[in-house]
Amino acid sequence: MRPTDRLAVENDRLRLRIEALERLAAESRQAEEARRQSEEEKRQGAEEQRRRENAVLGRVTADVNLSLNLESVLKQVAEGARELSGSDVVGVALRESDSDAMIFRYWLGAHGMNTASLHLDGGTGLAAKVMALGRPVRTTEHETISSLLAVPIVIGNRVEGIIYVGNQHPRVFTELDEVSVQRLADQAGLAISNARQFRGHVRRQEELAVLYDVIRLFTGPLAGDALVQAVHPVLGRLLDVRRMLALRWIPETGTFELVWASAPGWSPDDAALETLVLRRNQTIRTTDYLAICQTEGVRPSGFAHGLRYAVLVPMSLADRAVGVLALWSTDRVFSRADEELLTTVAALSALRLGR
Repeated sequence: MRPTDRLAVENDRLRLRIEALERLAAESRQAEEARRQSEEEKRQGAEEQRRRENAVLGRVTADVNLSLNLESVLKQVAEGARELSGSDVVGVALRESDSDAMIFRYWLGAHGMNTASLHLDGGTGLAAKVMALGRPVRTTEHETISSLLAVPIVIGNRVEGIIYVGNQHPRVFTELDEVSVQRLADQAGLAISNARQFRGHVRRQEELAVLYDVIRLFTGPLAGDALVQAVHPVLGRLLDVRRMLALRWIPETGTFELVWASAPGWSPDDAALETLVLRRNQTIRTTDYLAICQTEGVRPSGFAHGLRYAVLVPMSLADRAVGVLALWSTDRVFSRADEELLTTVAALSALRLGR
């Protein structure tokens, strides 16, 4: 090959290498620009999310801190959590004061969701994990919900509630969602604590008024079924008394005699759990009536069909039970304060029935 031809070939190779390097440099600049643009978009997105989060948190926090109504607080917390996480459904469960049971107090957006399955009495489900860990837990494929995030509401050093946010459509919750809803849950804890203290004060005033009227009835001229019938609406001012039953124990026959029932349909064959209360002279209060009957190995009462919550209190004279006062509800759990009130009413009943 002639020198001039060789030089031309080398020039072509050099030109191609230069062009390749220039293309590589241009591609690198484009990649760097795309990376910077992507990072800027993420930064702006994160800033926008923080601004939105701060706006939602600021609004909800201001609203809940001004309210002493627990139902209003829970509604605003739930709606704030739904807005922060972009979820389809949201629920707020609170712990029963003297147990590990988490009971839903507010639920929004769910259709076909079995909230009863999320009641907890020392289990291994999602609520149990949140209570044990004290931090948010995410999961997928939960009943009709494709993804679910549960965030603890901590008051003091104890998990007192759980905020649930869920998606019925395929969208997984992120760590940012956890952080946002947890910030809301922290504010919710303060508001719920304030609302509970206020409610406790109001409850004590209402309880004193109810007790005054109950004592007035028991010291009046009414007796037997007329007395219990008159007490029923008075208790209804404070408790959910969907079903109420007063039974007198007849030692000679070893059976119960019906004093009064808030609805027809009671039968002596239904008194299995009531018999246990009388024999033990001890109250049974439960958030799952069917479960406690199964545990105790007795048949549920047909009188309480479809009612989940129950409290059965012995009517006692000294250390001897002379009857049983029983209440059932579907809408409200019976609390320890309810039990204490009913214990007083049952003692007054025992004085009248034991005459």
